[in-house]
Amino acid sequence: MRIDPHQKWHPVYLLQPIYNVMLAMLFEWGVAVHDLNFEAIRRGEKDPMLLRKELKGIAGKARTQIQKDYIAWPLISGIVMTLAELAYFAGRAELERRRESRLSVNYGVKKLRYHREKPSGNVIRQLVERRSFREPFKRTLTADVAANLIRNVWSYAIIFCGHFPDQTYTFTQEETEDESRGAWYVRQLTGAANIDGGPLFHVISGNLGYQVEHHLYPDMPSTRYGEIAPKVREICQRYGLPYNSGPFHRQLGMVQRTIIRLAFPGGKVRPKPGAYEGPLIRGKGERPVPEVAGVG
Repeated sequence: MRIDPHQKWHPVYLLQPIYNVMLAMLFEWGVAVHDLNFEAIRRGEKDPMLLRKELKGIAGKARTQIQKDYIAWPLISGIVMTLAELAYFAGRAELERRRESRLSVNYGVKKLRYHREKPSGNVIRQLVERRSFREPFKRTLTADVAANLIRNVWSYAIIFCGHFPDQTYTFTQEETEDESRGAWYVRQLTGAANIDGGPLFHVISGNLGYQVEHHLYPDMPSTRYGEIAPKVREICQRYGLPYNSGPFHRQLGMVQRTIIRLAFPGGKVRPKPGAYEGPLIRGKGERPVPEVAGVG
């Protein structure tokens, strides 16, 4: 996917808006193959044995998830509902049998009862008519497909908003060679963008609305990102560095605009933000740490 004007354009990028939508819907599988390095594969530079090992690992995980989401859970749903309805209809049939037994006061009624359908056959017929197994199976399968689509689109939106809005910088492999520790932190800072939101938003996004903090401290528990964000902003103010953040709709809109525009030849780098001059506290769930409380 072409997300930087400096990338050389190729006619294949004309389809970029289409497979962008496909990627959003199938994002988990896109993540699975992300590190295969298709450029190295295309140039014949990747070790076939390593590629085979990686594909085997991906296939194993895919098989496990497909079996769980699209076979196991629908089967369990169908079996449980069938057993529940079997117990219900069997109990109701037994109550009807006892009631008719009390009402059978003459031979004629008993003879009529004898020719009626047996309770067990009646139960089976009702289970078949109500599609006790088929309907729960289909509904659970449909729900699993819908849930995975929603999760994929949501994950795609959060990840892309954290990496490809207009404010972020991209870097070549050569630019990252022999960089100092400080340069690494600056690259992580300027190559990521946050999404403004409250505590609920950050919970349902896995705290990846704090993508800047995630890049700077990838090993830190994500629940602490909101705690350190004011300190990161204070450092940006102190040293004249940008701090990229914005509301969800704006970040996502910029990402889609970039993807559509760069599907065609040309394109230019959009203006980047200057030194951060905004508030230290941006979200309701944030609070200043002691070192930051007296700043500003």
